[in-house]
Amino acid sequence: MFKFIGTYRLYISIVATLIVLFFLMYQTYNEQGTSRFQMAVQTITYPVQTSVQSVVSTIKNTWNSYINLIEVNEENKLLKQQLLNMEEKLNQHIENSVQFFRLRSQLLFAQKKAHKEIFSEIIGESADNTHQIRLINRGSNQLLQRNYIVIRKEGLVGRIQSVSPYQSSVQLIIDHRSRVPALIQRNRVRGLIYGTHDGMEMRQINQHAKIKIGDRVISSGLGNLYPKGILIGWVSGINHEPHELFKTARLDSAVDFNQIEEVFAILPSKSDSNLSVE
Repeated sequence: MFKFIGTYRLYISIVATLIVLFFLMYQTYNEQGTSRFQMAVQTITYPVQTSVQSVVSTIKNTWNSYINLIEVNEENKLLKQQLLNMEEKLNQHIENSVQFFRLRSQLLFAQKKAHKEIFSEIIGESADNTHQIRLINRGSNQLLQRNYIVIRKEGLVGRIQSVSPYQSSVQLIIDHRSRVPALIQRNRVRGLIYGTHDGMEMRQINQHAKIKIGDRVISSGLGNLYPKGILIGWVSGINHEPHELFKTARLDSAVDFNQIEEVFAILPSKSDSNLSVE
């Protein structure tokens, strides 16, 4: 008997399953209105339904996540563009603020002066590395003439070298051709300022003169070109050889020529001999 069952157990299982299913098909509905056959089918198919539902849910969530990711990327692009626009506006506000305070300081300085001063912006510079020339946006139409001096609040800048109706070229005092009569403010020792292209030296100082590091150097007014008393710079070094008749002092300029953007050209008054034009 057991040998027979063992031999045909597969077939017996199939037949038994069919008999059970057939039996269930003819059962009456239970109290909830569901037949036992339907319950059996639902029990058998539940794992499959659960798996299918899980796969569908996963696909749906993945698709929604993809859609949301696209929307987030679009929002990020929009936010980045808005941020760039805000940074540009902020940079413009900062630049306007810096320019306002810089110009305000210079204009307050100009208001305190008795001479008429023409505010000018630097719009160019010499194309070569030999000369220290700056181009300003004022010319003969604004009454500027050759050899009018150019200054800033910080100190002496240079002189007007040539003039056209709407523009003028300014020779800086650090130009190697520039010469400015000057004196040490503390003890009135005189000398002559030479431009060295990237700086200045005060030469022809009496060998017995007592000068020291940090002494203020101002224009002396000699030569009827540069007015007296304009700050030029400070002594930063002193050279003197025993066999030489004069001392030479290196200067730190009062004006930072690498950063100037605006200057004032001085219109001399008729009664001021110091500001006469050559």
